[in-house]
Amino acid sequence: MLTLEQAQAAVAQTVIAVTEQERVPLTGANGRYLARPAAAVVANPGFDNSSMDGYAVNTRTLVERDFMLPVVGESSCGDAPGVLAADSCMRIFTGAPVPKGADAVVIQEDIKIVATGDGDRVQFPHSVQPQQNIRYAGEDFKAGDSFFAVGHRLNPRDIALLSAAGVVQVEVWRRPRVLVLATGNELVSPGEALKPGQIYESNRLATILMLQQLGVDVTDGGTVRDEADDVRAALTRARDYDFTITSGGVSVGDHDLVKKIFAEFGDINFWKVRIKPGKPVAFGRLGEHGHFLGFPGNPVSSLVTFKLFLEPALCAWHHAPYLRTELAAIVESDFTRHAGRTEFLRARVTLDTRGQLHAHILPGQGSHMLGTMQHANALLRVEHDVSEVKRGQTAPVMLLASELPIEEY
Repeated sequence: MLTLEQAQAAVAQTVIAVTEQERVPLTGANGRYLARPAAAVVANPGFDNSSMDGYAVNTRTLVERDFMLPVVGESSCGDAPGVLAADSCMRIFTGAPVPKGADAVVIQEDIKIVATGDGDRVQFPHSVQPQQNIRYAGEDFKAGDSFFAVGHRLNPRDIALLSAAGVVQVEVWRRPRVLVLATGNELVSPGEALKPGQIYESNRLATILMLQQLGVDVTDGGTVRDEADDVRAALTRARDYDFTITSGGVSVGDHDLVKKIFAEFGDINFWKVRIKPGKPVAFGRLGEHGHFLGFPGNPVSSLVTFKLFLEPALCAWHHAPYLRTELAAIVESDFTRHAGRTEFLRARVTLDTRGQLHAHILPGQGSHMLGTMQHANALLRVEHDVSEVKRGQTAPVMLLASELPIEEY
């Protein structure tokens, strides 16, 4: 039986990465994976401009004129102010171009307006230094600078950067086509009357929604009965997809047909991984370019194996590195178990006012117990050779939520 790391390495090595690219506008690029680095069309800033409201001056002139100058002209955003007149200063606003000949901007709070016989003058402090309060052209990035590596997944911050750089379109990898199926005679859709022995199906819906968050082209394949012909028909259809995801049917029971019939369509790379929950997870190739992931039927097992195997598989398909983010948290509850498998415990993680994470291991850790997920925002990792987790220890956690509650400790 493979360890988690061995299984994840097998996924990364087996997945056939996409080769098809497409150009999309920035408005449609959020969540897409770059197939080619993007390059800046313009520099930022595109010209020397002021970082503050104030007065543009030449510091040498200031010294020569005893730090008192008349105001000649104004530069506001969108202007082309030209040249600073000799022996003068210019009113300037944040973001406006600095006139040629000026080498500093003095903020308006630091000056005084002094009335003289020749009109008002601006009195400057003697502490003015060259380059102060000026943003210079190209200090952020220059035209032609390259942004992001191949496989980088774009987010709104990235797209704002590209827009400022004058980029109109980007080259991205084609979205993967993913088919999601659930298997089992006991499964019915919510809203239908339950007969004896039946349950409402939830794995397929959760998988579809999580895939949509990852930006894939997902198809709901519905529920497939535990009948050989039905499973065979579903896998025949799956040949048209880059990934086929099933839940159920990969264990060792007489009615677990997915793994058995799959041998007619592809090759199983591995089946069973030394993890809990999610031990009976299957991964393999389907047809010439397709991939197959068979998740366990228990709902928590399905959610955990999605995080551990499908996310890295999609990264590999997009030429992207898989970065598993685990953070250290102080454990706030004891937990005892039988060692042997790497286990992922549902936990509620909080953040204290000092920035330290705290993990509360939740009751009800059975892989069939989905109710615990309403309180869980993380998975706490317990290594295969550990039988006891004690309060006060530090343990790695994988966050499932972007926001954490703050509590006092």
